[in-house]
Amino acid sequence: MPLALASLFLASSCDKDDDNNIPEKTAMLSANSWIAQSITADPAYDWFGDGNPITDIYAIFPPCSKDDFTTFRSNGVIIHDEGTSRCFEQDPQTKQGAWVFKNGETVISVTEGGTTEDWKIVKLDATELIVEYIVTEDGEPYTFTIAYRKK
Repeated sequence: MPLALASLFLASSCDKDDDNNIPEKTAMLSANSWIAQSITADPAYDWFGDGNPITDIYAIFPPCSKDDFTTFRSNGVIIHDEGTSRCFEQDPQTKQGAWVFKNGETVISVTEGGTTEDWKIVKLDATELIVEYIVTEDGEPYTFTIAYRKK
């Protein structure tokens, strides 16, 4: 299961003339927490391994996963929070990792538990974050797209 999806089951201003301020994209990303509103796979992905591939991954998530949120701190820490309704009481409330921008701030590289994924930024503004990343299984590339909204 891709890191971002596994984790899901899981404001500041910028003055470019002042080196003490956070860079603009970092400020947008870290200004608030993000909650997923859609997750899709292209081509359809066999999520359960039962021979029935699907494209709308978010639709199969239980309600306890749909309140999970992600916070990118300006210091390079990423936190995935289970939200108010945890699916499994024994799971930790939060999981922490690291993130950095790559490729001219067009990619967010996320590392958790020794695994790194590169999320290509499709859109980033004050209220919406859309990322996509590719996972290859058995030689087949799958593009997962996650659309987050400001929490």
